[in-house]
Amino acid sequence: MTADHINHEHEGHDDKHLSKSWQSALVTLGLMFAIGFFAMQTIGKSPAKPIHVEASNLTTPESQSLMQAIAPFGEMPFFGGNLHQIHDSVISLSWVEHATVRRDWYQGITVEAVPRKPIANFGSQEMIDANGVVFRPADKGDVMNLDLVTLHGSATQADAIMRQMQYVNQQFAPLGLTVDDLILTPRNTWVIRFHNGLRVVVDDENTTQKLHQLAQILNERFAERINDMQSVDLRYKNGFSIAWRNKK
Repeated sequence: MTADHINHEHEGHDDKHLSKSWQSALVTLGLMFAIGFFAMQTIGKSPAKPIHVEASNLTTPESQSLMQAIAPFGEMPFFGGNLHQIHDSVISLSWVEHATVRRDWYQGITVEAVPRKPIANFGSQEMIDANGVVFRPADKGDVMNLDLVTLHGSATQADAIMRQMQYVNQQFAPLGLTVDDLILTPRNTWVIRFHNGLRVVVDDENTTQKLHQLAQILNERFAERINDMQSVDLRYKNGFSIAWRNKK
């Protein structure tokens, strides 16, 4: 047998092997396509399901509020519905900080919401979170929480009011005083009431400086008489006035 004849035999064998490999690959691709097609058909014909709510991190009123928000969408098939519309409906609830809407192979369309965490009451109907966002809690019983500071003023100035509360608490902490109630009036006058009943009134002129100086003076000269003070008025260009409690 000549060398040329041997080479031709090897080439023929390689061609047959290559042909079988292509046939096997095509069969595999065909099977994958068929399986995928039938799977999509099955999912597409799957019965509609109610939107699933992940409620493990929610209170009962929050869960009920969320269910009411998505109720108009009714039941939906796996690939049905507009997730963006559902998300917009959920995030429109003022107590919701973040929301996620996704498709889950087992539970269908799933909604998860993260509630805002209040750090203070804001007026008598709302609350405010650490980002300065004013919101209405899902449970009306949460408003006017006695364990939280109460802030008053325009919602458009909520962030400034919250930061003022934090600043006052920081400045007066050495005296053991914490804000219990803080008001920003329409005339930009600050009225601060501490937990011991002491009331401080200050205008919008050099407010930060006046509060800082007051905290220093009280700490240096009146620390032992703090509880004898009824109010301090800082609405003077130079100095301030103190009203003392009447001792019985």
